[in-house]
Amino acid sequence: MSDFEFDMEQEIQSRQEAALESWFALGSAEQRVLRALFHKHAGQSFSSLLPPEVWAKEGLSGAEAKLAFAMLRRKRWISSANKGWGECIYYIPPSHLSVLTLVCADHLERVVEAMSEPVTRVILEGKPHVAAELLHLIAWIEREGLPLTSKGTIHKRSVEKLSTLTILSPADFEDLNLSYEHADVYPVHVVILLDLLLCLHLLQKMDKGFRITQERLQQWIRLSWSEMHREIFQVCMDRYGASEPMMQHFRYQLVLLTPGLNEWYRIRNEQDHPKIKSWLMALAGWGFGEVGETADGALAFRWLMNPAELMDIHRSARSVEADVVRHHTQVEVEEASARVYVQPDFEVMVPPDVSPAVCWGLEHYCERMIRDQMSIYRLCKERVEKAESIAGGQERQSAVQFLEKYSHGSLPEHVMAALKDWTRDCEIQTMKQTQKQTKTQTQTRKQDTVELAGKVASNSPHKSPSLVDNSGAQGLLQGRIQTGMTAGGNDVAFHVGGAWHEGVEVLQDDVGDGVGEDRRAYVKEAPAWSMKKEDIPETWHREWRKYHASTARQIAIQAIEWQVKLGVRKGDDTFVLIPHHVQGYERWTLEAWCLLDSGESIGTTEWRTFTPEGWDAMRLILPDHV
Repeated sequence: MSDFEFDMEQEIQSRQEAALESWFALGSAEQRVLRALFHKHAGQSFSSLLPPEVWAKEGLSGAEAKLAFAMLRRKRWISSANKGWGECIYYIPPSHLSVLTLVCADHLERVVEAMSEPVTRVILEGKPHVAAELLHLIAWIEREGLPLTSKGTIHKRSVEKLSTLTILSPADFEDLNLSYEHADVYPVHVVILLDLLLCLHLLQKMDKGFRITQERLQQWIRLSWSEMHREIFQVCMDRYGASEPMMQHFRYQLVLLTPGLNEWYRIRNEQDHPKIKSWLMALAGWGFGEVGETADGALAFRWLMNPAELMDIHRSARSVEADVVRHHTQVEVEEASARVYVQPDFEVMVPPDVSPAVCWGLEHYCERMIRDQMSIYRLCKERVEKAESIAGGQERQSAVQFLEKYSHGSLPEHVMAALKDWTRDCEIQTMKQTQKQTKTQTQTRKQDTVELAGKVASNSPHKSPSLVDNSGAQGLLQGRIQTGMTAGGNDVAFHVGGAWHEGVEVLQDDVGDGVGEDRRAYVKEAPAWSMKKEDIPETWHREWRKYHASTARQIAIQAIEWQVKLGVRKGDDTFVLIPHHVQGYERWTLEAWCLLDSGESIGTTEWRTFTPEGWDAMRLILPDHV
């Protein structure tokens, strides 16, 4: 293990420990409320708390659940958002889903488990990782461009080229059932590749076509493969997985509860849920793992990349830039140690440990012949000349300099001679074009001077020609995908152009320093209880007493109205009730969930019917801190 890998592993472990400490710092009621909401909704949005019977099974009254929920909002374990028409919705932020998957593992249905039996066959082998495919795709876009038609769609011939340019295929992703416009024009694997580039900010949608974001691209190619995989995996998790809580739980369990690399894990899928298999097949298509089958027909999966590193994903843009600077020296060392092999027939053998920066250079000077664990490129005169012509004023090594730096051993003499000839031809051609452009610009300036002199002489007002292109900068590609995991968990339409626009529900997150609406939600609870307590005798909640049947009925009704617990005593036994319904008047009964203060687990409840003759004393049990 290199020092860099060791540092990354230590950093991941440190972040997990900090997240666990944050969980254990929560109160008991807060943990139970958060666990129940996570079990029910995962990262999806919800507009109201769960019904009373759910909280009763957790040993909580409605009032306790509400106060705990308010505290969770204040502590940022629950966030809120506003729909376009003012309705407030809530969701567990994605940054908490990992730790909740770990701490709630025993409370959720385990879909992933270790296996002892062997895998009888591999259904789908993992393809070479998708990060190199993105480099291959964006290098092609840099050379050829990616214009749009007047309808805002990519030209059919470009779509066909993109479709065959990659090792990915529609079969890898068609079972995901992604919904997007122009499905008859865009194959699903092309849509996913373009969307990845847009979400990673490597590509930008303009009015007449796509533009490469050069600053971001230069940052990107300096990353290691593992850092690229981490960012790509986050996009895949958030955008292409099915949105149901069950599938969210499955995706997080698959990453967090299968820590072993290259070890098979059994996938429990008794209901033969097709979305589970579709996600596994997609992961194999991206190169993250492989899908297998056991003798009894159960699905199995194994990771080809370290899942712990893939989940270290909640980093700000500033921390990403810091990583680039911090690891710049390390990248240079990796480039020096991982070398390619230039063959006499102009083919270049590329081992899997060659860095992204080197692969990016090869994309400019070579044609990719074979993409596998050992990829094969072929040096091409046209590519070398094209690389020189699209440098755009940027400093770029010549093909000879590049290969001498990153190849194993010396270049074959005839290969070096050919590269020098190609470069020389390109320099001559570029010089001729520059001279021609200079001559044309000189003639244009002379003509403009003559015209301007004529206008001044005739006292005619002169207007400088507009240098600003105002043509349709707002245009967006019309293909839309329904995202599986938005911030609020709703299906919000987004354009493949990468801009959130025309959503089904427009969400405004109230994140900030924690003082906003979420904190106010808790602060206003305490004064409200002070006012409530003024309306009843203090003895009802401070003392254990025997009351007349009519007063006891009134206290029970008050407990139901406030959604608080009711304590009753019979001899030496104390019962804590969560009242639900009072039936009758003079001879009345109380239906409630019952739990014991001692002798039973606090989370164990039982539905019972009580009569006032069944206890000797009673009192209201108000939530803590009210």
